[in-house]
Amino acid sequence: MLQPVLAQSSSAAQSLSFRFADGAYANYFYLDKENHAQSGLVQAADSSHENWIFVVGGSGCASMGRYLPGYFRGLEGESGVSRIWLLQKRHVAAQDDGSNCSAAFVQDDHFSRWQADQLEFIRFQLAQVPTDKTIRVVMMGISEGAELAPVLALALPVTTHLVLLAHSGDGAMGTYQTLARAYGHMHSGWKQLQAALRLAPADPDRSLIHGRSWRYWSEIRAVEHQSNLRAWKGPVLWAYGDADALIPKDAKSKLQQMVKPASGQWRICVFPGADHGLLSPDHTYLPDFMWQLDRWLASYSALDPCLE
Repeated sequence: MLQPVLAQSSSAAQSLSFRFADGAYANYFYLDKENHAQSGLVQAADSSHENWIFVVGGSGCASMGRYLPGYFRGLEGESGVSRIWLLQKRHVAAQDDGSNCSAAFVQDDHFSRWQADQLEFIRFQLAQVPTDKTIRVVMMGISEGAELAPVLALALPVTTHLVLLAHSGDGAMGTYQTLARAYGHMHSGWKQLQAALRLAPADPDRSLIHGRSWRYWSEIRAVEHQSNLRAWKGPVLWAYGDADALIPKDAKSKLQQMVKPASGQWRICVFPGADHGLLSPDHTYLPDFMWQLDRWLASYSALDPCLE
């Protein structure tokens, strides 16, 4: 069994390295959100459960480490202790700002690699669950990571909750096409992408389209995102900002029409005036979302609306 290798740690977040079966490494972060209910800072928590939250980040080679531990402010223990893992894509250092993605990163940046790496990593972590511990297993996808989160949830039957953050609810290519129709500056890029995908190049890992490999686009085009959401029968929390330029204006109605979720299965949070990072001109909604996540995990309820 492969062992995680400690790189550096702090009381708030740990930066570590995971070795895969093929000998390669990727950085990951671990946070242990302590139960503030014990000190009276929040309402009494559910002490019978722990939340094991596996977070799949967005696109590019920027590290989530630059936003930790503050990113999860608001998730303070009403639902119990939360243990959070964030596996980075291969070739991303702990504090990379995403301004210069390496050739090695571009070559490994495609859906089948993300899926295999995440499954190997998550299965390893879940094998460490104490036999006397009851846990909620939460798959949380952020932006591009929301394409992968339902695939992981379906592949891992122990998953109990699915979270989609800053995502359109549609597949990546469907979203791109919708935005290209709405915004003239994206139309030529969409046409170029479609033309390039018609014929596989000799080397799909090194032939680039818009800075990503041909394999990246080909594999993400094949993901049946809404079919995956229909196949998932557990609770879903979906949140985004209504001023997010990467999400079409009709995202909510389109998803509800296409997926037709069971009554009470989905809880949807749409934050007014918020962008892709849940930031509006006068408010940062990310802590509000994390608080809603905490409440949702505590209650198992998909019925009470966000920001009520």
